[in-house]
Amino acid sequence: MTLEQLANLGEFISGIAVIASLVYLAMQIRQNTKTVKSSTLLGNTEIWSSMLLKMSEIENVGAYMYGSSGYSAIRPKEFTQFFLQCRVLFLGFENQYYQYCNGSLDKETYKGYERSISEQILSYRGFRMYWSLCRQYFSPIFVKHVDAIISRTPEVDSTKAISDWQQLAEQLKNDDVAGVTRDQMTDPDR
Repeated sequence: MTLEQLANLGEFISGIAVIASLVYLAMQIRQNTKTVKSSTLLGNTEIWSSMLLKMSEIENVGAYMYGSSGYSAIRPKEFTQFFLQCRVLFLGFENQYYQYCNGSLDKETYKGYERSISEQILSYRGFRMYWSLCRQYFSPIFVKHVDAIISRTPEVDSTKAISDWQQLAEQLKNDDVAGVTRDQMTDPDR
């Protein structure tokens, strides 16, 4: 084998090594992207769970109820609690939107979050009032996004979920619910 043939063989082997390295790098990038997305989703779940559990505590729930309804006679303590609850919720929503825009949250997951925020937050008068007062404190792209959601989301009474629940409970009153009778729901030892 001549020196020229050996050089050509060396180049060929080097080319294969480069291709193998690029394939390995692509696989690593893909795996890293999955890991980042999973971590982002877990972080979002933990943040929202923590916020919602805190808001549901007995000392905070009144502020949420009065505030979300846009109740004008809200007391200063409850107003302050609701105002801060809103701040935290909107910061969480802005963070999710940022992560979605940057590819850290996949589209279907984000759209689920957005539907929940649209129907369970942005449709209530109190949250719209907060947004009207404080929208200037958020990034312009997020303001535009929230404004668009509000414009296509009809306002509903914040007690609608309760009345829907009561109506469904009444419909199911005498029915067997998922194989469990009403009596079994109230007394699991039956």
